[in-house]
Amino acid sequence: MLFPRLYALDNSKDCTVASKLQGDLAHSFRRPARGGVFRVKDARDLLDEALLPKDNVATRWIKTVPIKVNIFAWKMSLDRIPTRSNLARRGVMVSSTLCSVCNTSVENSSHLFFFCDVAISVSRLICRWWNLHWSPCGSCSEWLECFKSIRLGSKCKGILEGVFYVSWWCLWNFRNNLLFAAQKPLKDVLFDDIVSRSFTWSRYRSKLTFSWDSWLQHPYLIDL
Repeated sequence: MLFPRLYALDNSKDCTVASKLQGDLAHSFRRPARGGVFRVKDARDLLDEALLPKDNVATRWIKTVPIKVNIFAWKMSLDRIPTRSNLARRGVMVSSTLCSVCNTSVENSSHLFFFCDVAISVSRLICRWWNLHWSPCGSCSEWLECFKSIRLGSKCKGILEGVFYVSWWCLWNFRNNLLFAAQKPLKDVLFDDIVSRSFTWSRYRSKLTFSWDSWLQHPYLIDL
């Protein structure tokens, strides 16, 4: 079928192409044509409806981190990153579905970013650094509920959310480097990398002014 969408709109499924060349086409369809003009918005709506996952949760966009980190956090929350379990589910041959970091459990988004020993260690260090009580979370939705309960100024809380985004992005890079890099990454410097990257991005992407020392010692006070 050359024109499946036109066929779906036609009131007469048994008509011929020749019959369509006679008379007014508008009366043969169950709804008016859109003027025959291509609109990018229409194409985008069709693609979004067909390809994007249905989710009622609003996309969270943090200005203190780069676009690539925001997009990664969004894809992670929808379980749309190429973990080993996702690859295997899509028919991609993988040597193992176990976590590339700890090699003890199936590698999915929940495990890699919330249950893996390295992920737990990182989240504990972030909470200690920001003077927060650490609570175990098993998914992005659980993490978001815990995050909403944190009492901080709005600007500072936005920076903290960016720090968690950076931690997930760094964990993913750490995982990839374990698999593909010639020189294997060190777990001992993972948290330092998160602190350094989040400082650089937050310092120059926000309107707040704070020093490296204040970032290390009491980041939860930087908007006071």
